[in-house]
Formats: sequence, structure tokens, C-alpha cells
Amino acid sequence: MVQIKVEKTKIDQKRTSLLVVGIFENERDFPQSNELDPSLAITIKEIIDNKEFNGGLGSSVVLHTMGKGPMKKIMLVGLGKREKFTDEIARVIAGKAALKAKETVLTEFSILPFSKLNDGLIQAICEGICLSLYSFTRYKTNDNEKQSLKINEVTILVTSESTLFQSIVNKVNLIVEAVYLARDLSNLPPNECSPAHLASVALSLANEYSVKARIIEKYEMESMGLAAVVAVGKGSNNPPKMIVLEYNGASDNRKPYLLIGKAVTFDTGGISLKPGDKMDEMKFDKCGGCTVLGTIRAIASLKLPLNVVGIVPSVENMPSATSYRPGDIINMYNGKTVEVLNTDAEGRLILADALAYGIKLYNPKAIIDLATLTGACVIALGANVAGAIGTNKHLIERLIKVSEKTGEKIWELPLFDEFQEQLKSTVADIKNIGGRPAGAITAAAFLSNFTGSVPWIHVDIAGTAWTQEGTSERSYNPKGATGFGLRTLVKLLEEESSIGQ
Repeated sequence: MVQIKVEKTKIDQKRTSLLVVGIFENERDFPQSNELDPSLAITIKEIIDNKEFNGGLGSSVVLHTMGKGPMKKIMLVGLGKREKFTDEIARVIAGKAALKAKETVLTEFSILPFSKLNDGLIQAICEGICLSLYSFTRYKTNDNEKQSLKINEVTILVTSESTLFQSIVNKVNLIVEAVYLARDLSNLPPNECSPAHLASVALSLANEYSVKARIIEKYEMESMGLAAVVAVGKGSNNPPKMIVLEYNGASDNRKPYLLIGKAVTFDTGGISLKPGDKMDEMKFDKCGGCTVLGTIRAIASLKLPLNVVGIVPSVENMPSATSYRPGDIINMYNGKTVEVLNTDAEGRLILADALAYGIKLYNPKAIIDLATLTGACVIALGANVAGAIGTNKHLIERLIKVSEKTGEKIWELPLFDEFQEQLKSTVADIKNIGGRPAGAITAAAFLSNFTGSVPWIHVDIAGTAWTQEGTSERSYNPKGATGFGLRTLVKLLEEESSIGQ
């Protein structure tokens, strides 16, 4: 991964291949412009005056300095209107600059902060640069693609003391490495990533960090009563696994936060077979679980002073002679019975058992689950916004507020009692689908039957977990898995650890 460092220096003293400078729309100046060679400063102002470049959002132009300074080139990037500038814009523009620098076949560049320096801005710039330079080339055999020149170093030039900002950069590096892990796992093809593979990754995390790992095997789940996970995994030759990771960063016996992630390593729909079109994208049905694994890695590497348990129920949902069927009734871990009407509504089944199991064993302070759960959520909110549904208004508001800082957009959907009516079964306690109306909400309503009185949020990331039809272009989200939700969860838990429990 690219190394980012913060350096207190003037731009006329920094030798670099490229200096990236942000310009607000219809403004002629930028911080430290007086440190440029006068002829360069005049050239930049003439370019702006002649409307060759006006600072429009996302625009850019590269100038050769012709030896008029220690930098070989200067890239002007448009920041848009000053009054509309946000950390998310900084994140996107920093990513665009990094990609442009990569296209120019550079191995390093320097960048000026785009606005008044603060912790959030530094973090956003670092995230934009690092996340944009991610690539998944594991299966590329073309040497030019696999071994293309990479940017190794980026320097953020500041005018104040750099030590504090460097500590922020170091923290961001740990978080981004976790996002890389989540993306790598999510991008793996189904023939390479089975439930057993995810389990082995979890065990590796336990060996590397201060994390306890337990892998619950199929035969154990059968005896323990985790019947839903077993049922969904019955159709595959790859047996299901229940992955449990415990991070104990608090010095006392505080209640843990419980994170649960759906990890269906491939979802055919089972007997209720999906259409063939875009079925290949169902390798991404494990993204929620991959994000939870990455989040545990991040909080462990950051050594956050709180307790967190991550549970990842992992299965492969396949059609076969041993598959579970529409019409089956499952006795769930918490004692409820569920009538299966659609085997493609499998995610809520494995999450329900994981929720009930996690509550019984760990008595958590709060629960957040992430899942690529419903196409209905994509219909409702599109491919750029995740849906949040839960039982604790305050926790949902906090999650959404944090997501506004990370740029991972989340919107609350209601969970009224009336939605439970759609789940009533004539032969069991509930059924696993509630019909087409409010499909994303009824899926969450189903899960709420297994959360008890514990504050809980379900985050449906079906539209945001990978780039797909309707996804808005963001420089820091290359094609494929995005690792959506990880940065938001880490920031929320970081804030929780700072205010205590």
C-alpha cells in the first residue's frame, strides 16, 4: 500500500515529481501560491483568467514547470464552490489526483491540503488516495497489468507541526489496510472462497492480533440448535461455518458490541433458483461478513479500548438433492419456528440464528448487522445508499451522523408493527418472506424477532457493497467490492470508546 507522510515544508523547498494543488471554482489563488516561482504563479493565474481552468468540481490540468521550481509538474484540481466543499469532496478529489498521477506513470507525488487544515480533512485526503489506488489483480496473468508501476509515496505538505497529523495518517493506514482485506475477500471468486476459506482468514487474524477465534462446525451447529445455518448450507459440498471473533480491548468486563455479517460465499438462490443474468455477482453476497472480518482487524490494530464480538455465519446456497426446500419448517436457535417459502431468502435465516446465538452468549450492549440482504433495498434507495432499520432511534441517528463523515451514505427506513403482519404463517410462528411490498423492511422485521430487547440496527448493503448498475462514480471505489460500512463502523466504535460505556 502507498506510504503517506506529512511534512512541514514550503513548496519551493520540496523536490517532487508532481505537486497537486486544489483550486476553488472561480478563485485565482491557493495557499502558499506566493512560494511559487513568479512566472509559474502568473501562468496559473492566466490559465484561470482565460477560463482554460476554472476550478470546476473534478476538473484538472497539468503544467510542466520547465525547471521553475523543485517540482517537475503541477496539477491543478478543481474543488468546486468553496461554500459546498466537504470532506467527502476532498476524499473524491484526492482519489482523482492519485489516479491521474498513476496514469502519468509516477511513483510519488506531493499534495497541498485543499482547505483549512483539520483532522477530518487530513483523514479524508488520505482515504481518497489510498482507497483509489486499490486494485484486485490476483488473477491477472498479463505482467503489464499485474506489475504496473505503482505510486509508492505521497507527501502532504503542511505549514504547521506535522507530528499530530502524521498520527492521523498512521491511523488511516490501519483502517485502509482493513478495507483492502474486506475488498480482497469480497472480490474472491466462489471457487476460491468457501466458508472454510473465510474461517481460515479468521484464524489468521486471531494469530496476528489480540483476537480470540472460534469456528463452529456443522456437526456442532446441529447439536447446538443453529438449525437455520445448517439448513441453508445443506445443498452445498462446502459445509457451513459459524465464525466467532472476540476482541477484548477494555480493561474490565464491559458488555461487548456485537457485529454480525452475512457471508453467503455464493448464492444461487437454492431450490428457488435465481435468474442466470448477473448471477456471477452473487460472489458479493459475502460482503457483510467480509466487512465484519475487516472491522475486527481494524479495531484490533487500532487497539480501541472496548469489547467487540464479530459473528459471521457463512454458507454456500446451492440447489441439490440435499438442499432445504420451500415448505420446510425450521426450528430456530431461539425456539421460534419459521416456514420457508423461498430458499433465496436465506440471508435472514442465517443472520437470525447468529443474532440469537450472539445475544445468548455475550449479552451485548448493542448489535449492528450488515448484509447484502434484499434487492428491494436497491429498488428503494438505489445503488449508493444503504438502508438502516432497527429498534433504537438514538443508535440509528448516531450511525447516520457518523456515515455523513465517512461518505458511506445510510438512510433510515421505518420498522412499524404493521410489517410483522406480513410475516405471519398459518403453520409456523413466522414465514421467511413477507411478499413484494416493503421487501427490505419485512426482511428486517423478520430479524427483529431474534433481537430481543438489545438495541439493534440492520444495515442492508445490497446496493452499496460493490459497484453495479446505478453506482455513482467515486474515485476511491474502483470496480468491484467497496468494503462499504467498515470505515463507518470503525469510526462509530472509536467514538464509543472515547465516551465510555
